[in-house]
Amino acid sequence: MESLEYIDNYFNGELSADEVRQFEQKIADDPAFAEEVADYLSMLQAATEQLREEKKKGFREIYQQNKPRPTVSLVRKLWSSVAVAALVAGIFFGWQIFNKPLSSEQRADHYINEKLPKLPVGMGIEGKNTADDKLKGGIELYNNDKLPQALDYFQNIAQADTANEKARIYAGFAALRLGKYDIAFDYFKQLESYTTDYSNPAKFYQALTLMKRNLPGDKEQAIKLLHEVQDKDLEGKQDVEELLK
Repeated sequence: MESLEYIDNYFNGELSADEVRQFEQKIADDPAFAEEVADYLSMLQAATEQLREEKKKGFREIYQQNKPRPTVSLVRKLWSSVAVAALVAGIFFGWQIFNKPLSSEQRADHYINEKLPKLPVGMGIEGKNTADDKLKGGIELYNNDKLPQALDYFQNIAQADTANEKARIYAGFAALRLGKYDIAFDYFKQLESYTTDYSNPAKFYQALTLMKRNLPGDKEQAIKLLHEVQDKDLEGKQDVEELLK
């Protein structure tokens, strides 16, 4: 199968958006190529258990040993309809669901994109009105995706007003979305020293930052922190299960 690497790249998400569209159009336009894709998926299903143990190397070895000869396959029998596209897509998405769970970094991305794109004025730790008023300019910058300026704004407030917990949380959010994970983690770590009536979210956001940074040891430390959030009923507990899937 000369197209093995091309097909392999598609199923491993290594093609660009344009290449993905070209690939899927080729399935619709080229019966021979569609048959190659179906043969690839058939072999993939047969090698699932070994694939889990030996990853891609094992599958390639199995494929080379069992390379199918060109035949009149089910794909050609169904070619008169669009069933071949549905067949390929159905097998592919089923394989993705059962064999490729989201990574911890992807789960962190999902949470950040869902929960941290905007900052409501009333979000976070309750503070005095005067402290909240100071944050409005930074919140406006953050909500308009001017993240570098928002980070500078919140950092300046945090330095000038050491009791302003919100400034540290928001600075951490801006740093996290900018990919400045060490800075974000430091701000969330600082939150541990604050004692208020609010359930301190420090450990939850530390875990989120570690999952996104994804350096050696980060995932294990993040899991430990998330379990601590669960056990102590801290802020963020309601979202822990999503991050631990």
